[in-house]
Amino acid sequence: MLVVGAGNSGAQIALELARHRKVWLAGRDTGHMPRRLLGRDVFDWVWPVLRHATVNTPIGRGMRAKAHRGDALIGIPERTLRDAGVERVGRVEDVRDGMPLCGDSVMDPAVVIWCTGFRPDYSWIDLPVFGADGYPRHVRGVVPEAPGLHFVGLRFQHRANSTLIGGVGEDAAFIAARVMELAERRAIAEDAA
Repeated sequence: MLVVGAGNSGAQIALELARHRKVWLAGRDTGHMPRRLLGRDVFDWVWPVLRHATVNTPIGRGMRAKAHRGDALIGIPERTLRDAGVERVGRVEDVRDGMPLCGDSVMDPAVVIWCTGFRPDYSWIDLPVFGADGYPRHVRGVVPEAPGLHFVGLRFQHRANSTLIGGVGEDAAFIAARVMELAERRAIAEDAA
């Protein structure tokens, strides 16, 4: 089996499958962060940084600049993958005779599992509100050029934890308050008319 995508989900799936089958894991090494540090879950240490690293802070701006790269594996060191029998191969870069080319090797897996993360698709929004990078221009999810258009769940929308379950709530509350303000202004304008 070939698992394409060596991020957290791909590595976890490869480990599960390796208990039963030969598994190759295609993708670059994104690094590793231990799950526990000094007897505590790593997120106990990281969460305050993620929560306070906003686009308005130097550390937040630095983290945001790197936000579209792969995340480090949490709690899965390379040694664990190796010990489980997972074989690392290069990224899938091409196809030869219908088979994936990973680095210099043509693979012939019985099954290919694509675990390559996600990339937002905004092609259905026909408004000039996107930067050269293809992402919406916004301030905390509010799009100044298009009153009434808001986003929630963007990677590093305002904080480093904007896409995490524990962080999206603050962004959602901010957007909900802006939407309510907009609705109230419209209601007042309609009543005045």
